[in-house]
Amino acid sequence: MLPSKELANGPTNSKSAMTEDSVRALSQYIVNEFFRQTGLSVPAGQSEQDGPVGQQVHTEMQCWNLRDISPHRLQKHVVTGINYATTTFGHNRLDTQVHIALFTVLCLCVDDLEVDSAALEEFVPRFQTGREQLHPVLSLLVEKLQRMPDFYHLYAASAIVAGTIHFINCTLFDKQYEDMKLHSKALPFVLYKRARNSLGEVYASCVWDKFNFPELSTHVQVMPETMIYLDYANDILSFYKEELVGETNNFVHDRVRVTGKDVKGALLDILNETVNAVARARLILQGEKERAIWERFLQGYVAFHFLSPRYKLAALTGRQ
Repeated sequence: MLPSKELANGPTNSKSAMTEDSVRALSQYIVNEFFRQTGLSVPAGQSEQDGPVGQQVHTEMQCWNLRDISPHRLQKHVVTGINYATTTFGHNRLDTQVHIALFTVLCLCVDDLEVDSAALEEFVPRFQTGREQLHPVLSLLVEKLQRMPDFYHLYAASAIVAGTIHFINCTLFDKQYEDMKLHSKALPFVLYKRARNSLGEVYASCVWDKFNFPELSTHVQVMPETMIYLDYANDILSFYKEELVGETNNFVHDRVRVTGKDVKGALLDILNETVNAVARARLILQGEKERAIWERFLQGYVAFHFLSPRYKLAALTGRQ
């Protein structure tokens, strides 16, 4: 719980507040409630690293020279990128999935701070003026952004560009102001920051490619719900692994700091908002094809998390 003062405390070690058994029990409860209230399940699936998407990703990456990024760390990003593209966005064409996978690999390099801050600070000015970026990851990222209209409606492609800029800005901000204290009335800022640092709008746009959904009006009204689902479902499904290592610089603990609730209360709020977003989208979408793809996307996102060992979900839930 937060102390009763105007400024909330900064990060604390969550292990001092919760035992490993209590973390496991709470995580199991929240994940099970997520499945029960959304009606989702864990679809059977396996990694497609050696499938058509993986093969094309590895072929293109042979031409990449990422300078100082170690092959071991890069390979972890490649596995994640391929898994993400083939599960969450597996309804898209093969070339679209390959593009999403490659884009994701580059964003993961940024997210894990594989690119130095000086290069990140120059990303937007150089992007605006067409100058060469200061790191090959960022140069390749620009190439991927420039090709987004090949796969997505111009509105969606522009949203992807804008969302990527927000993501890089927030990555820098989070690094530079990680010790900033949150005001107890700053919940809107916490929600704002979560929307900016997550690539939520980017990947929400990736759900609806222009080949299958050329008419924007059939799905654009669920963009807010798609963004909430991508961000908040991830917070629910990644809570266990983050809490086990004492990670408190995240959305769950930011909400604890500004609301005065305990961790369970913050998680339940996130769960309720996720469930409500899924329910709204199911009402908003009218087309049979749009509804079918929405459900496949929801399931695919869950499958991605269970496919990724880092989330420890199979061991937590007994679901394979």
